[in-house]
Parts: sequence; structure tokens; C-alpha cells
Amino acid sequence: MIIAGAVPIKGLELIKSPIKLNKNTVNINNKDLPLSMGTCALLGAAFKTLEYFGKEDELTFITAGDVGEGDGSLKIYEELHEIDDDLTIIHYIKPKISEIIKVDFSKKVIGDAGGMYAGKAAGIGDKFHMFFPDVGELAFLADEKSSHPAYVRGFISEIDDKEIPKLIKMAYIQKMPKNMVVKGSKDHIVTEGNIIDIVEYPKFEAMECIGGTGDTLTGLASSLIACGFKSEKAGILGCKLNRKLGELVKPRPNTQIYEIIQKIPDALKEFDL
Repeated sequence: MIIAGAVPIKGLELIKSPIKLNKNTVNINNKDLPLSMGTCALLGAAFKTLEYFGKEDELTFITAGDVGEGDGSLKIYEELHEIDDDLTIIHYIKPKISEIIKVDFSKKVIGDAGGMYAGKAAGIGDKFHMFFPDVGELAFLADEKSSHPAYVRGFISEIDDKEIPKLIKMAYIQKMPKNMVVKGSKDHIVTEGNIIDIVEYPKFEAMECIGGTGDTLTGLASSLIACGFKSEKAGILGCKLNRKLGELVKPRPNTQIYEIIQKIPDALKEFDL
């Protein structure tokens, strides 16, 4: 399983390597990156999930420094022209239509954050295996004229959570992945444009203000796919597990994302996985 994403460190050269997970950092090539940094929350959640199943050695991180200039993202795109793993997640990366179309989609590729924006903007969403939008990002996917979430037309962006099913239908008029999980106060699991399940409970409002909880959901569900779970079941389980983490951690507004990630084995155990 490959996770590809830039980190906001100017000048950091391309790294492609297994990782080690510490309490609140990811170690890659003897460099510690905080779990609160960009793609690292997803990476930490994926590592803990794979570790539970004895597969953490199968995780590879492709990263480079990018502070918005696109240089690090370009190096990551180039590494994805040929992919030698069954599952790849493209996460924080500067969206570049001219580069996303060169990615090797012969294996399963999951898009979140910048990887998802680039796929939609390029009109190749159907080449992806799965997207993980929040409600705002879903509005972007639903707007056929928007090339970036910042430019979603007003009549779409003002739609509230109750109209998520409508937004999903609008998104699937365009080219979308077979599978999608819409993250929010209610998580919607979607297959081929149809909502197959909604996960709403338990609900912890403090989770909303802890940065990275959406990324942990992507890491959980994607890792379950890598471990052999069908994508539909992995999406549902990922949503339930992410909420179970809230129950275990009892989050406060100042709870750190590493505290949540460390509870992943306990959550998996409670689900008898």
C-alpha cells in the first residue's frame, strides 16, 4: 500500500520509504514528521490499522516538501507514472491536471484532498477507485463548472447537509469513482451513485474541531481494503471505527490527533476484526 502526499517543509527532497510510527510523529529516513502535519494523520491511521493485521511492513510513503509552489508535488506525480502496488492513496498534493492524467491507474488508486481535486478537475474521476470528500468537497464534485473547491458556484455551496443525496446524484452525472465516502455529521457510503449506508452514531461534536479526523477515516477504510475487505464494507467499517475512536478517547477540543490514532487497535479489537 502506497500513500503519496506532500508535506509543508520547504526543500525536502523526494522520499520513498517504509515508515516507523512513534507516539506523535512519523519517522521516515531518520526524519520525524508530526502526525498533525498534512498527510501524516492519514499515514499514522493506516500504519496502526495495518500493524493490527501484521501488514505494516507493506506500507510505503512517497513524499516531498511543498509549500505551495508545486515543486514537491511535481516530484510525487512523477513517481506515480508507474505504480508497483495494488493500492495507492493520493492525498495532499497541488492539483495539476497535466500531471494527474499521467498517473498509472492500472491498479486501485484512491483520491482524497488534492489528489481528489485534481482527478475531478481533469475529468478522470472514474479512473479512481474511491473518493473521500467532506460535504464542502462534495459540492465541488457536484459542480460541473468548478475546477477547484474555492470556485464552487453559490447555489450549490449553499445547499445544507440535508441535501447530500441530491449533491451525490449531481456528482455522479459526471465521471466519479465507483466508491465514495462522504464524511460529515452523518457519513454517507456510496456505490455507483447510490447511498448504501449512513453512519451517524456515536456522535462527538468535539471531533469536528480536531484536525485530522477526516484523514484518519480515509486511512482506516483504505487500509481495510488493502487487507482484503471489499470496498463497500471497508467504507462502512471505516466510518464506524472512526466514531468508535471518539467513544474510546472521549475527545475534548484540545485532544491531539495522535491520541486518537493510538486507540485504533482497541477500536479494531472491539469490532472483532
